[in-house]
Amino acid sequence: MKTFKIKNGDIVFDGKDIVLVEGIEEEKQSIERLLSTNIGEWFLNIDFGLDYKVLQGKQIDKERIRMAIVKALSQEDRIEKVEKVEISFDNARRYLKVSFILLMKTGNTINGNEVIPIG
Repeated sequence: MKTFKIKNGDIVFDGKDIVLVEGIEEEKQSIERLLSTNIGEWFLNIDFGLDYKVLQGKQIDKERIRMAIVKALSQEDRIEKVEKVEISFDNARRYLKVSFILLMKTGNTINGNEVIPIG
């Protein structure tokens, strides 16, 4: 599958043309888009994304957050298996770092990290 390359939320241009990604780079980008989209935010599919309500509030539950991340990842049909999901907070608890290992149906293994702002 080919798609537009997105960096910092913007489509990437090489000066005159739109840059495309495919293969493992496209799979990684798809996972990043999934985890950085609040459920209900994308008008074309209001069920797409991560439920950010789980990440907010004073009583943050790491296991509940981990399960919300696994649930969000289950939306990606190309993931064969979620091998590992670990979460950690920065000292000020303003960001959540998600580390994961995913086995894709293509046979690729994706080791990734995402930083998600929390309220």
